[in-house]
Amino acid sequence: MDEDAEHTLIFVDMLGFVGLTKSNPTRLVHRGPDEYGFSGSSTSPLQTQFNRFHTILESCISEQRLCGGMQAMLYSDCAYLDVGNSVRAAQIATELMRKFLLQRVPVRMGMGRGTFYSFGFSIDVSDPTTVTRSLFAGTAVIHAHSAERCGGKGMRIFVHPSVQPERHKIEQSIKILQLPKQNENAAWELNYLCETRLTHQQVPVDKSDLELFEAVKSMKDPKAEIKIRRHYIETHRALNRMRRAHGRKYVDPGRLKSTHRALGSF
Repeated sequence: MDEDAEHTLIFVDMLGFVGLTKSNPTRLVHRGPDEYGFSGSSTSPLQTQFNRFHTILESCISEQRLCGGMQAMLYSDCAYLDVGNSVRAAQIATELMRKFLLQRVPVRMGMGRGTFYSFGFSIDVSDPTTVTRSLFAGTAVIHAHSAERCGGKGMRIFVHPSVQPERHKIEQSIKILQLPKQNENAAWELNYLCETRLTHQQVPVDKSDLELFEAVKSMKDPKAEIKIRRHYIETHRALNRMRRAHGRKYVDPGRLKSTHRALGSF
């Protein structure tokens, strides 16, 4: 295999990690003793969110073992996923985004194509020293990261211009939307709403879309600063553009029933 062959990488970043950590500096929250002498402990919102983020990623990795496998570099609140070709990458990214939103885990993704070199992964434990290594490099790493950091707000999947040669292949299964504001690191985003359902056993598309709209609203804190609320506003706007691309009607976020469920803030 040509080691210089191009790969398409997905970069996943959990949003709000800094704010969530500052608001919850410890992994456990201790309570009591109360008036009856009872004490207790529970995991903090940081631990809960962190567990959800990595559980979804681990589930994806497990599923992909049956579909050609993948290389995954997971660390803290981020991950790089390499599945080789752009079509699989787009399919996995859109499915992941839906799962993250339904579990109330705000993420943003970038997809980029280029070289990718995996130099090694290891863990050395020699008390009292532990060294964890995840050594990789390449232009795909830079491109995927740059797309995610392109400046666009909200829970979206931004596509780097390096993916352009593969665009026609992706669009055979996933719609690609042009960004309202393009820049050198991203000109498009993936439409992660489900296509038309083909069987009666599956959830109707309108209900499936509405679940995502409501999940986003449930994460939005109406008392947060506008710079934080902007992420949720822009996500709803992007979701409506995705619906329009599928020929579906506009959803008014103000009329959604979901209420805010606090976990933390950006």
